[in-house]
Amino acid sequence: MDPNLQKPLKVAFVWHMHQPYYKDIKTNRYLLPWVRLHALKDYYDMVAILDNYPGISMTFNLVPTLIEQLQDYASNSVYDRHLFLTEKRSDQLTPEEKLEIVRDFFIGNQATMIKPYPRYYQLLLRRGEDSEKFPQIAQKFTPQDFLDLQVWSNLVWFDPIFRKDAELAPLFKKKENFTEEDKKMMLSKQKNIIRSVLPKYKELKDKGQIEITISPCCHPILPLLCDTDIAKASQPNVVLPQKRFSHPEDALAQINCAVDFFQSVFGGKPKGMWPSEGSVSEEIIPLMAQAGIEWAATDEEILYLSLKVEAFSNHYKADLLYKPYEVAVKGSKISFVFRDHQLSDLIGFVYSHWDPQKATDDLINRLLDIRNNLKEEEISDSIVSIILDGENCWEYYKNDGNDFLNALYTGLSKQKLIQTTTVGKFLGETQVKSKLSNLYPGSWIDHNFKIWIGEPEDNLAWDLLREARDKLVEFQEKKGKEISEERLKAAWKEIYVAEGSDWCWWYGSAHSGPGSELFDLLFRSHLLSVYEFIGLEPPEALFQPLRAGTKALAIQEPTNFITPTLDGKVTHFYEWEGAGVLDCVKLSGVIRRAVSIVKQIYFGHDLENLYLRIDTVLPAERYFSEGYQIDFEIFTPGHLKISLLKEKASLARYNPEEKQWMETSVPVNFAFAKVLELSLPLSTFEQVKEKGFQFRVIIKKGEDEIERCPEIDLIKFSLLQVDKTPAYW
Repeated sequence: MDPNLQKPLKVAFVWHMHQPYYKDIKTNRYLLPWVRLHALKDYYDMVAILDNYPGISMTFNLVPTLIEQLQDYASNSVYDRHLFLTEKRSDQLTPEEKLEIVRDFFIGNQATMIKPYPRYYQLLLRRGEDSEKFPQIAQKFTPQDFLDLQVWSNLVWFDPIFRKDAELAPLFKKKENFTEEDKKMMLSKQKNIIRSVLPKYKELKDKGQIEITISPCCHPILPLLCDTDIAKASQPNVVLPQKRFSHPEDALAQINCAVDFFQSVFGGKPKGMWPSEGSVSEEIIPLMAQAGIEWAATDEEILYLSLKVEAFSNHYKADLLYKPYEVAVKGSKISFVFRDHQLSDLIGFVYSHWDPQKATDDLINRLLDIRNNLKEEEISDSIVSIILDGENCWEYYKNDGNDFLNALYTGLSKQKLIQTTTVGKFLGETQVKSKLSNLYPGSWIDHNFKIWIGEPEDNLAWDLLREARDKLVEFQEKKGKEISEERLKAAWKEIYVAEGSDWCWWYGSAHSGPGSELFDLLFRSHLLSVYEFIGLEPPEALFQPLRAGTKALAIQEPTNFITPTLDGKVTHFYEWEGAGVLDCVKLSGVIRRAVSIVKQIYFGHDLENLYLRIDTVLPAERYFSEGYQIDFEIFTPGHLKISLLKEKASLARYNPEEKQWMETSVPVNFAFAKVLELSLPLSTFEQVKEKGFQFRVIIKKGEDEIERCPEIDLIKFSLLQVDKTPAYW
């Protein structure tokens, strides 16, 4: 028998594991729980399942921002809002926390993660979908309802491989009436699982069963970092940002950071890279090669456009797609494989609705068809690359995709004409590589960059990113020695995080959803942190939502003049009637701290004075005795700060030349007992009638910021017209 007829077709699965950087480094908390929850459901089991299939090889692409966050959860006492609300005793929840839980604790695909669990589904049906009724419904839930909801909202994220655990299995059997002890045990299990994720990857890497690859550190679109003008290559009529962003040095820094991260966690250097979103251009080739990257991958459409052939409608273009290529630019060489778009999408979007065995048979038959379309002499040097998200699709599969993966790996283990391999191993064994004379710039999405640039919101984000970066570079060159190396490094990290692809993913018309407003906040918060680290005043645009249709901070503006008595208490009901107010406790739960010290902020004025008040959970004596400081930072008009520390109130004005606060002699009248009330003459402010006020409240303890309200935006209000008169009745 001709030996070529028995040669197996090499197939490389690359599972891309990625989460954006959800952490607020100033507060050491996570604004979203996805790293923690996916660690329970996807990150561990996707690699651990291979223990049962020693003949199966896989490639896992781990983004450094994900790795860092897994390490953080595993080693440190960090919180996300969902975790904090889970830990709190159900009989001690405040009305606001109850509302949050009712609103936000039904996360996950309903069909596969809620409906199969009668108690969880019962609670969802009781809640309903009318958000206007949530406050009333939340008050009808009992402490036991909340406890069961706290447990189920976490329990469904445990992968099926953990559900036979001697301590977890009884919870699934119990179904309801959980205890606080049950919850504590469950959360302890979470921590243990998260701690085991990265060691498991290293274990199988060291065995040689998997290859671990990387993406650039904070998941940026490398070609756009190198030069935003590259977008014109695939979209000649694209509208670009006002100012060109061209910083290949940032692209190299992101790649080098990823390589260093890999070495520190797994040892050795990575050979392969999945450029974020499969985005490539010729300019990134020398950068990857300089960092020691030997191979990369992108989508098949990039290949066809690079070859200038019309292959989009012909899936089985066997003589083109299923072989490795070499791209050489300025003396640097990188090997490339190109993902089979259809096979990847079948797993990502289609097979979740199929019977697992039927889906497996379909995929294997398609691979055999590909093999049959190859020339016999080419089989040994051919590879089918199946590359897709390794985490998000599984919640749409029954049993979290375990049935499908077990069926697939069992079927592949039995196949003699198909052999799984890692990309790095295949390339090391294959000398035959076709030369690709040019590399078409684009991503796996529509072979262009339109998701991340071109629409007004995207372009504004790029302009704000460039402005912050320019300010940081200018500061570093002129006054970099004035701040610690640690703060300078932190400022650069925030730039790199803001360069990530996930923020612009949610800008523009392509994507929208419940998370888009939060991603807008996250992006702006990272850039605001840059300015804070180097002591510069940020542009006002960073305090406004970039995303069209996103509501600005919801506040009640003043409706009447007020002249309260400054005695530290609400002297009478109408004293602050007509004042503006922001309820900090009712701000969206995902952007609040675990504990809110400031409850409400009131603000208003009469013809002579500005009046401010905060209601707080802490008594005045604690503020004074424990070293708390309350700052009212006023950005408009001017840039001033009212500070209350140790029973003393002072007013400082920011000096942009010296980049420091200069205390003034202007007296601040205040009283602090049950509430804090203070006043300041309107004559203190220049152009106040034209500009109005923009401010926020910050709580500090020593040098540490404990809380700010609002988190990202500012409280903004205009002065009332003179013909308005107070209406005390």
